Amino acid sequence: MNPLERSPERLPTGARDALPGEAAELRRAEDALRRTLRLYGYRELRTPIIEYAGAFERASRDLDEAYRLFDADGSVLVLRPDLTIPAARLIATRMAGHPGAVRASYTGSAFRLPQPGRPRLSEYRQAGAELVGVSGPAADAEIVELLAACLTEAGVAGHRIALGDQAVVNAVLDATVDDPERRTRLRRAAAARDLVAWRHEADGLDPLVAGLPTRRGGADVLERLAADVPAAADACRRFAATLTLLEGSSAGAAVLVDLGIVRARSYYDGVVIEAYAPGADVPVARGGRYDGLSACFGAPRAAVGFGIDLEPLHRAIVAAAGNGDATADGVVLVGGLGAGRATASALRARGIPVVALDDDASVGAALAQAEGWRYVAVPDGAGHRVTDRATGDELTCARIEEDLPSRR
Repeated sequence: MNPLERSPERLPTGARDALPGEAAELRRAEDALRRTLRLYGYRELRTPIIEYAGAFERASRDLDEAYRLFDADGSVLVLRPDLTIPAARLIATRMAGHPGAVRASYTGSAFRLPQPGRPRLSEYRQAGAELVGVSGPAADAEIVELLAACLTEAGVAGHRIALGDQAVVNAVLDATVDDPERRTRLRRAAAARDLVAWRHEADGLDPLVAGLPTRRGGADVLERLAADVPAAADACRRFAATLTLLEGSSAGAAVLVDLGIVRARSYYDGVVIEAYAPGADVPVARGGRYDGLSACFGAPRAAVGFGIDLEPLHRAIVAAAGNGDATADGVVLVGGLGAGRATASALRARGIPVVALDDDASVGAALAQAEGWRYVAVPDGAGHRVTDRATGDELTCARIEEDLPSRR
C-alpha cells in the first residue's frame, strides 16, 4: 500500500472537507439562492448523480474530464460532470407537455477529473436556473437579472456580470476565417482564455480578429463591431437588445460586454455569461444560451440558464463580510445537560440553538469561541449570567428564554 494512503487526513486529488462553520455558511448561501430563485418562479428539480454516458455524449463532445464507471450489465455510466445537461434531459422528456415556458432551478454536485497542471476541485456544488421555451433578448435579460439578484441576496458585494455572445463571435470568425479547423482552434483558445494561442492562430488574418477577445465595454463595442464586420450586424443587434433591456433593471450597473467570453461547453450557441466578485479568483457563475441542446432528448426548445459555483461564491461572501469574529445566534448553556434541561428546551422552542454542557463552566467560553456561538450562559442564582460575544455585553437574565429572543 502507498504509505500516503495510510494517512487518515489524506484525500484524493481534488477532494476537500468542509468544517462545521464553513458548511453552515455554504448552507446559508444555498438557502438564500433558493429563496431568490423561487421569487422569480423557478421551481426546484433534482437529477441523479449517475447517468448513462450515452445521454451526455449525444449532448456534448466535452466528456474527457468525466468519471466513468460500469453497471452490472456492463453499460458505461458517468458521474455527472455537468448539471445543465441532466436538467435539459429531464425537461425535454418528463416535462415535454408542460404548458408555456419551463422555469427550473436546482442545487447539486457535479464531478470532473482533475487535470494535470490545473488544480481544482473534483467535486463542485452548484445552484442554477434554466429558462426553457423562450427565446430572444427578453429571456436572456431575465436570466441575467435573476443571476444578479441571486448574488446580491447571497451577500456578494461588488459583483460584475460579463456578457459575450457565441453567435457574434461565430459570425465574425465565419466572415473572416476561411479554414474551419482554424476557426475551431480559435474558439478553443478563447474558451481557455489563452490570448497567446489566439494571437498565434490569428496571425496573418484580418487584424480585427487578433483583438476580438479584448473588446470590452458597453453597447458601443457592438456598434463598432457591426460596422467593422457587416456579416455580424444582425447578431450584434440581437445582443444589444438584451443590453437595452438590462439598462432599466437592478442588474444594469453590474453588466459589461466582454467578447473574450467563449464557453468551452460545445452546446452553447448564443449569449454567454460569466460573473465575477471580489475575493473569488475564478468566476462565481457561468452560463448562456443553448437552444440546440433540447433536441438531443426530444423536440428542440429555446433555452438559457446559469450555474453558480458555491465554492468561489463562498469566498466572495466571506470577503464581503470581512474577517471579523462571526457569531451565530446560539447559546452555550452551562448546566444544560443537568438542572438546566428545561431552560435548554425553552430556548430551543423559541428557535435559538443550544449547546448543552455539564456544570463545568471552564470550557464554555472556549467552546463558544471555537464554534462561533454568540452567547455563553452560566447559572447565577435564580437566573443566568450571559456573555454576548457579538457586543461584549455582560447580562444578568432572570428568564433567559424570554430575554435573549428580544436581542436577535
